Amino acid sequence: MKNTHYNCDGYFISVLVAGIFMNLKQISYFIKIAELRSFTLAANALYVSQPALSRQMSQLEDEIGTALFIRSDKGLKLTDAGVLLRQRAPSILSDVAQLRNDLQTAYSQAPAGVLSVGIGMSLRDILTVPVISGFQKEYPHVALDILESVTGPLVEDIKSGNIDCALVFELDPSAQVIAEPFVKERLFLVGPPDADFRNRTTMRAEEIFENALISTKADNPIRKKIEAIAQGLFKEPKIAFETNAVSTMVSCVVLGGYYSVLPYSSICKAVQEGKVVAVPVEDLTLDWTFVYSKSFGLSLAAKVFRDFLFAQAESTIASGSWPFTEALFTRRLSPQDSR
Repeated sequence: MKNTHYNCDGYFISVLVAGIFMNLKQISYFIKIAELRSFTLAANALYVSQPALSRQMSQLEDEIGTALFIRSDKGLKLTDAGVLLRQRAPSILSDVAQLRNDLQTAYSQAPAGVLSVGIGMSLRDILTVPVISGFQKEYPHVALDILESVTGPLVEDIKSGNIDCALVFELDPSAQVIAEPFVKERLFLVGPPDADFRNRTTMRAEEIFENALISTKADNPIRKKIEAIAQGLFKEPKIAFETNAVSTMVSCVVLGGYYSVLPYSSICKAVQEGKVVAVPVEDLTLDWTFVYSKSFGLSLAAKVFRDFLFAQAESTIASGSWPFTEALFTRRLSPQDSR
């Protein structure tokens, strides 16, 4: 018996082969466990509880009728069935995603459904809020589910299929995601309104180490850039404390005595309100990247969202509201516009 049923409404697509019922969530969970060879590590990477993850895999094994994992004190191994599923699973996800995209492109009259988007917290004021407002007016049948977080967790959510697409900081190459260049932002030294550098138009990178810094955490691309510069200059950054919470960083700078290095998108509102001063740092930039899963691809809703996002960024840069920022993309026509 071989029947295949696809519900092309997004994530909850199922496959029925030889009497076995599987959903894409189970398959993507299985791939992550097989990759990390640990339920605990996979649960952390997927942001689900370990009992929930174990329950999903138990259901999958029951439906298949055989074990997929061998659990022992030496670790987790795949059974022969597990090895076979690991080999075939990526192509299953890819084929179903391609079928969904083909059907939507050929037959959908308008984008619809739930679209889960991850966006770096730094972009909230300059891009996220305007995009949400404008997109919902233009595409009222698409329900946006916005997740604000940092790069690492967002990329893992993309790989596992928990979100459809994301805007993240600079991203290392990966076989699991497609990364499209978005914009290049200059980084700024940010200080209180009475900072000594308030009347300057630019500063050298080595000057940032003269101040006590509120820094992002060690795994953040901004922190890595600061430490790389410090190493080249044989300097030690003065890190007062670290956090990835942009609002906390800006609030502490406003109080005085602390400084930070951030992109303009993080501080635009505080600069406009006169709460902080900011000066661009020479030769210190950060790239934003639009990413999505190779396995799941982009739905029609995700494609029009990407085009809307790129158009909004282009307009914001052209208006001067996003200074020292350069668009890295060539904007496409959406499927709706090209008809």
